[in-house]
Amino acid sequence: MKITAYLKLPLSAIRLWLEANDAKYSFKEKLHIVWVLFQLRLKEINGRKNTVICQEIFGFKVHAYDYTTLLFLFREIFLSKDYYFGSNQNQERIIDCGANIGMSVFFHKYFHPNAEIIAFEPNPSAFELLKLNVEANKLSHVTCVQKAVSDQEAYLQFYVNEDKGSLLSSVRSDRGGDTVIQTETTLLSKYLHEPVTLLKIDVEGSEWLILSDLKANAGKLENVQHVILEYHHKINGESSRLVSFLSYFEACGFEYNIKTNYLYQGDFQDLIIHFYR
Repeated sequence: MKITAYLKLPLSAIRLWLEANDAKYSFKEKLHIVWVLFQLRLKEINGRKNTVICQEIFGFKVHAYDYTTLLFLFREIFLSKDYYFGSNQNQERIIDCGANIGMSVFFHKYFHPNAEIIAFEPNPSAFELLKLNVEANKLSHVTCVQKAVSDQEAYLQFYVNEDKGSLLSSVRSDRGGDTVIQTETTLLSKYLHEPVTLLKIDVEGSEWLILSDLKANAGKLENVQHVILEYHHKINGESSRLVSFLSYFEACGFEYNIKTNYLYQGDFQDLIIHFYR
């Protein structure tokens, strides 16, 4: 099976160029993207799991538990550029809720090298690599916090996967793995006392808990310029309530754009919502 995969690599290279060409980067950056995609695809064939690997991406040494996950994160964050925001500030302040191993931190540091970043990640395995990635690359002004952002300060059940490379972990059992651990939670509102350029939220269905905290501490979003959020619509077929979510941000003076897709009526959807002023 591996031999067949190797034989397909030349054709894959053409597809990778087409994929990179769709991304909004310079020609030099696109060449680098193709090289990274090709290397990751080649290394993915070997199928190493649960052992720390490393790949250079845009000058960063990125550590992960397997090449499949790293390839997915690279495509999801660097190629899609969903977390990109325009800014002419000298030093942006970014709060990253759900930083995982830190690919989004690398993305922000690539475009905003002087940014101050607070990165929350409750999953112990992911947090281990988040800290390693920050320290190995000597990233300045990055604070890693091993807590889940919620509507209370407590210890809650947190569901993780035995596969360290898995991206599924959550305080919701239907968005996490089968292994239950305890995680410490904190309030996002405690970190919004000064201006925030970007608030990035990807918390696997817990965005409603964060909204409850913000509602209970009115006025905190006045300090935030951009919110880029992954909204989990109709998890397990639950009733639609997106309007209630959007209405709060509208009342706080935000405009927004929504990115999503689906195949069938009633599908679960990951919505990327970019709120801005």
